[in-house]
Amino acid sequence: MTMDAKPGYTTLFNRNYGIFSAAQQERIRRTRILIVGDSSVGETLAVLLARSGCGHFILIGQDAYEPADMNRQPCCLADVLGRSKVSVIAEVLKSINPEISVDVSRTLPPPVALDAWMSRADIVIPAVDDLAYSVLLFRAARQNGKTAVLCMPSGVMGWVSVFTPESRTLEDCFGIPDLDYEGLTDVVRTPEFKCAQYHYITTGGWRMDWYREYFRGERPLAQICAVAWLAASLAALETLKIVSGKRPFVCAPRCWSIQEAEVSLTRFSRLAEYHRKLGWLIFGGRRGRPLHRWTGLFWSRFFRYWQERQRRSE
Repeated sequence: MTMDAKPGYTTLFNRNYGIFSAAQQERIRRTRILIVGDSSVGETLAVLLARSGCGHFILIGQDAYEPADMNRQPCCLADVLGRSKVSVIAEVLKSINPEISVDVSRTLPPPVALDAWMSRADIVIPAVDDLAYSVLLFRAARQNGKTAVLCMPSGVMGWVSVFTPESRTLEDCFGIPDLDYEGLTDVVRTPEFKCAQYHYITTGGWRMDWYREYFRGERPLAQICAVAWLAASLAALETLKIVSGKRPFVCAPRCWSIQEAEVSLTRFSRLAEYHRKLGWLIFGGRRGRPLHRWTGLFWSRFFRYWQERQRRSE
């Protein structure tokens, strides 16, 4: 079969019209998607949303492809290693839909410049591996009246939810202190904060040797393609719900939860929220710091228990 001309929009996305009305699909086409970060979440969401008919993207990212990206990033192929991720993603999106509009920036904006980027978008998708910077993105989206989509996979676990200007905040749901970027960065680097991520082991399926090296700053988040793409697919579906108005979307504090490779519709854990808030209350100031050695004793015993449990299971 040969084609004399490139197929148009309605031809490319013809099967969508079995689900969406023409008006709903037009809203999808016109929506401006801002994806900040070039992690597997951002890249996979960009591809899924482009294949769903979204026609306008703003991509911000500063990394180049490395061999370690091969296990989960859909645009990472042997012949693009070393190239700018957002440049390659933009090429892929345009190859999906030649009419697509893609603006690319290869530098993450400083916190003071976030508002200007938010004004250009309808939907904001934070997709950076820097948790402190992600918090700033959700804050900026809220302050500018924008809806932001959370997609956070790790190991065989993850969360997906929608944060609107009227919903509970990301800080509320995750027990994150109200600090500026420098303060948040200091918090997430502390041993106490990393120990509070013990769910990476208990429900995320991380191996203890990897977690220990992550704890020491020697390893990145453990990820596998199937779970990262599953979380991104749920986030893409929620994005389509938002922009089309077809169905109610899952709004915080409700969320999609992936736990031990099983998916359920639930709410963010109050226990985890209060656990982090209590930890910050106790250890966030000078008076609490002398207690660190006692928590260190507890966590060393806790992690030894899980290491032995993993050893027996293998």
